[in-house]
Amino acid sequence: MSVPVKYVSLDGRRLAYREAGSGPAMVFLHGLGGNSASWEPQFARFSATHRVVAWDMPGFGDSEPLATSSATTRDFSTLARRLMEALGIEHAVGVGTSYGTVILADLVQLHPSRITCMVFACGVIGMVHLPPEVRARLRETRRAELEAMGQRKFAETRNSTYLGKAIPKALVDRIVELAGSARPEGYLQAYGALTESDIFPSLAAVKVPVLVVSGADDPIAPARDCERVAKALSDAEYHCVENAGHYVNLEQAEAFNRLVDDFLVRIASERVQQNAL
Repeated sequence: MSVPVKYVSLDGRRLAYREAGSGPAMVFLHGLGGNSASWEPQFARFSATHRVVAWDMPGFGDSEPLATSSATTRDFSTLARRLMEALGIEHAVGVGTSYGTVILADLVQLHPSRITCMVFACGVIGMVHLPPEVRARLRETRRAELEAMGQRKFAETRNSTYLGKAIPKALVDRIVELAGSARPEGYLQAYGALTESDIFPSLAAVKVPVLVVSGADDPIAPARDCERVAKALSDAEYHCVENAGHYVNLEQAEAFNRLVDDFLVRIASERVQQNAL
């Protein structure tokens, strides 16, 4: 499902997003390997029943990078909350993938009433557990790779290896196209924030139901890390999808959509029962 890009200006900088449907809001946050178009199968499935909104993270797709060269997860989560305010979204189902789950968890820690329930797809956990010199070296290496290859070649070299087995070439090409759409400056801002992030302190503040989904063949957010995230949450269910790597919502879109749909139906049913008591 192709959804046109819209724009809003925050602090004088352009932020792009896609929006379709009406009803209860769902807000989608992508990771470092995509943009708002990464959620096309989810727009097709959920816009029939929900108001579906997905942003281009600053520096990705059609969004301008942040004004700072030293970004933090808090910078991204604050901007995500401000986008919700600009669009008149008071409450939403939050759906994140990869680094988007870290941003979503931080948003909930700051503004718990904004998110009614969450989906973490192939969520990374952050790198703050690594020694500072290792994190600094990772940032330097990533910058050197981007300067040497450019964003598109970098995506061809790296992101194409993050997928499950026997993924059709057309989908591999599409994922490379999405990953290659970032601006190097924006990518490095987000990557730098990721190296200084730790999702676990934010998880302690999450009191809403969470669906945690991993890809069985994901080398970036391995199933063991996703299971750790699920166990750290007070109300979570966990599913590992076979024949999927780091892009489970694209690689196994039907299975992923079914898990999300079943999760939302269950949450709605439980709330009806609670209100009836």
